Amino acid sequence: MSGMKKYFPFLLIFVFFIVFPLEAEKLPPFVMPSARAAGFGGIHAAQGDDFSAIFSNPASFAGIEKQFSAAEITISLYGPVFELLDTAVNKSGDVSSVVNTESFAAGFDIGGPIALGLVNNGFGIGFFNRTVADVEAILLPAIPGTSEEQYILIPRAWEEFLLVGGYSFRVLDRESHKVDIGILGKAFYRIMLDIEMPVIDIADWNERDINIQPPLQTHFGMGIDLGIRYCYDDTLTLSLAGYDVYSPALVTKYDRFEDYGNNGTQSYGIVQPRLALGVLYRLRNDFLERYVSDIILMADYRDFISLFENDTRHPLLNFSLGMEITVLKILKLRAGMAELLPSGGFGIDMTFMTMDVAVRSKQLGDKPGEKTVFAMDVGLLFRY
Repeated sequence: MSGMKKYFPFLLIFVFFIVFPLEAEKLPPFVMPSARAAGFGGIHAAQGDDFSAIFSNPASFAGIEKQFSAAEITISLYGPVFELLDTAVNKSGDVSSVVNTESFAAGFDIGGPIALGLVNNGFGIGFFNRTVADVEAILLPAIPGTSEEQYILIPRAWEEFLLVGGYSFRVLDRESHKVDIGILGKAFYRIMLDIEMPVIDIADWNERDINIQPPLQTHFGMGIDLGIRYCYDDTLTLSLAGYDVYSPALVTKYDRFEDYGNNGTQSYGIVQPRLALGVLYRLRNDFLERYVSDIILMADYRDFISLFENDTRHPLLNFSLGMEITVLKILKLRAGMAELLPSGGFGIDMTFMTMDVAVRSKQLGDKPGEKTVFAMDVGLLFRY
């Protein structure tokens, strides 16, 4: 076993750099929304102090005290939330003034209520569900011979399930230096609907002849995450995390929802791999410790692989910063930046439940400042 530990880091590097270039249809990752992470700039590779390490870095399992997750419900909303609420309150019934613009995008992301799992003694396992729905407006070119442009709404909705299990072990523990390595296996299933329709007034919905035949597709596959974590004196932490290092999936597409289970067209896809580097610094000061329990500062670059691909996404959007201040071990105050946009939030530990709240801006375009929307996250976590 000791020999295996000695050569395991080289095995991780070999697997990551050999398998990730495989070409296939790129699929979105299987993740869970987190109001805590949203408050300090998203998930950070070096932040692994609780059950959420399942999604941040499997190498963190070795340093986490036993924590059991019974359930959670996390709701993330984004888009012109207040404008849509104003339309609903005034009962105008006409939302075209809000959605009839190329920059329109809205949606929600619900994690749970299934979030059952355990992290203990370097071992982590969990089973989760997630529900997502979003809609985006796209401007179509004018029909030849006319000057009239038309916006098309593209709504999507999907449900996904994720089963994960992993282990981490300490390969170095000398005085103030610790190095942990971890691997996480996963199995996932997603069912997705895609619909296209012209922008119309809700009041005229019944008067329009709209033929909606939503296509359906499913994704079923397995994959692995890998992580390496170095900690100095429980103060400075450096982490490297490979998400979906190799996560192939069977993609089945149906022309209509009614065809589900029959007459599907099958192909292969792969969840886009990502390589993140993160640093965490725990600020310690005798004066500060009189008033606060903990202060952590974090910084990450989230996707090094995209730098070597023909990716249209601006590289600066992969930077993130975060800060979390714990007051009296009960109240957590958070601030951060992700995709060059600010975020903030707080969390309250009620013993039987933890509540997290975050407000932020969300980047939907591939360039800084392109298609940004308001977002709000609320999470109720039942972890013990």
